[in-house]
Amino acid sequence: MVELQHRSTPTPALTDFVGAHPALAAADFDSRAFQPVKLAVKADLNADQGGLCAYCEKPLQPAEGQIDHIKPKAGANARPELCFAYRNYAHSCINPKTCGQKKQDGLLPIEPGPGCNAEWSLSTDGTIEPLPELTRRRRHAVIQTRDMLGLNKDSDLVDERRRWLASAIGVLQQAPADFPDFLQSAPYRHILATAF
Repeated sequence: MVELQHRSTPTPALTDFVGAHPALAAADFDSRAFQPVKLAVKADLNADQGGLCAYCEKPLQPAEGQIDHIKPKAGANARPELCFAYRNYAHSCINPKTCGQKKQDGLLPIEPGPGCNAEWSLSTDGTIEPLPELTRRRRHAVIQTRDMLGLNKDSDLVDERRRWLASAIGVLQQAPADFPDFLQSAPYRHILATAF
């Protein structure tokens, strides 16, 4: 996952919209009036996330994907008071097997943010696995997060991570001085870093 750090000043269009509409409800998130704001928010999230999906780290363009509510706006775990809170947003790819669409209205045990990758590692086959030394409780949280997001369910995603890991190993072996730059610009860079 992206070790997401939201900008300190939310998207101005979002702040303006919320200020102009003090009685917003979760349904307003999908309103026609909010659509231009969504585009601006999505672009800012894309910049905050380094052009990657917050969950699987697949490259995303600013206008692609969706705004996912890290804590859901509806359903059994609804947090409607966070529906228009920038800090509760993540830019996510659109894939029914993975990420925000797979998570739906679930609550993630581990959310994208600083240190979110500390308890799992990328295996050489491209799968994400919990670290072996974890307690049973922490191991469960890691597996639950991974599975809620479908991070090992999409074979194309797993293969893509495997290929990037092989590339990272090649760079490290052939041009070790270039490795930090490679790791800073590669897709899947946050999960790749767990392998080294």
